[in-house]
Amino acid sequence: MARHLIIGDGTVFGVTAGLVDDGAVSIQKMSANGPTELVLGDTIANAPQIRIVGGGSDGKDIATPWIYGRDVVNYSGKSYLAAAAHRSDGTLTTNTGVISVVTTKIYRTDISEFVFFSFDTGNIAAGQTPTQVQAAVVVAYNAISASDKPDWLSTAVATSAGAIVSVTASKRGDAVNSGGTWDEINPIIRMIQTHSVDTAQTFADSVGVPMTTGYGDGFLVKAFEESLMGTQYGYYNRIQQPNTPTSQAATGTTYDMYAIAATKDGSSSSQINGVDNLIEINLALVAGDADSLVVENKLNAYFASNFPNVIL
Repeated sequence: MARHLIIGDGTVFGVTAGLVDDGAVSIQKMSANGPTELVLGDTIANAPQIRIVGGGSDGKDIATPWIYGRDVVNYSGKSYLAAAAHRSDGTLTTNTGVISVVTTKIYRTDISEFVFFSFDTGNIAAGQTPTQVQAAVVVAYNAISASDKPDWLSTAVATSAGAIVSVTASKRGDAVNSGGTWDEINPIIRMIQTHSVDTAQTFADSVGVPMTTGYGDGFLVKAFEESLMGTQYGYYNRIQQPNTPTSQAATGTTYDMYAIAATKDGSSSSQINGVDNLIEINLALVAGDADSLVVENKLNAYFASNFPNVIL
């Protein structure tokens, strides 16, 4: 699948010196005189071939391939939705006597390597309730300096509610323990708790808050753009090509996301069996912006005969 991403920053559409203004988004149709701007009310019938163009900041436009409207097999969208960090909850269900020391190991399940962080409580006296034991676990965790915790664990403190202790992972855009910003995939964590003496202790691990990547987060859009640098900008981060293209994604911006998929072979369904035959065009437009609405309205009018309106 050929994937393309056009990012707008809310700039009003305009053309300067033959180039789309930086940050603006153009929908172009092919005419007898070459590319011209799609206008509200144009449809597949009178503008059979279109492309999406973004105004870049390197003195050139960023254009998708031309596609035929009749060959589009998907037109859809998602409104911005904030991501959620994963939270692991450890529950102490039984306590009959001396525990001595509780060891808590937190580990990641979203990557192939076994990466974990482990810490111990101090000695815990006999007869402590599950609530008291988990409170001691929280005290031990929160006493560890940030520099000694991994960046994939949130800077937020651990908490306890009754016999449950909760620890949260980082998510894209969060400040991390080393002082930077987490810009990798959102980790998924689990917890194991063991003890040194009381074999009657029973711990259980559960998901307190499931990790969700969300839609249109600026850090997520930036990561998507970086993954397409090679195909979209002809850049592969090699010694022979050391100049990284300027990123169009703004990490502090929230985007609404639109997707258009069309077949490559000029048909309404794939005719090339066993071969990647799709062009996927993604649009990231500033959520709630008036100029984003202009682009949305043009696309809705254009695809009205084939797809429901996408209203974000």
